[in-house]
Amino acid sequence: MKKVVIVLNIVFLLLIFSLTTPSFGATTHIVEMTGNYEFVPSSLTIKQGDSVKWVLIEKDHEVASGTVIEGPDGREGVPDGLWNSDTLTRGRKESFTYTFNSTGTFPYYCESHVDQGMIGSITVE
Repeated sequence: MKKVVIVLNIVFLLLIFSLTTPSFGATTHIVEMTGNYEFVPSSLTIKQGDSVKWVLIEKDHEVASGTVIEGPDGREGVPDGLWNSDTLTRGRKESFTYTFNSTGTFPYYCESHVDQGMIGSITVE
């Protein structure tokens, strides 16, 4: 009888531990920045705690969080300050990674090519 109680207690503790332990399975998702002035994919749905790695494929690009508005001279990016990669240079095979710790929808754009429609969004569940 003691063995049954001990086994049940161990099973109970393992069950409680598995329900309260955060997931260690965070994923890094890849978004390519192409020479066609686009992010591929341009929209992505990920889980809280996942990261997105923007990889430079062609041309120099930036990736900045924020919204895009229609200004008097075309589209303009309005940064929200969450992240900004600065210029990633084609010859250096550069990339930029950001980890999303909050849920929500996060629009972003390339500062140099926002007027060409280089925009995207990340939805975090």
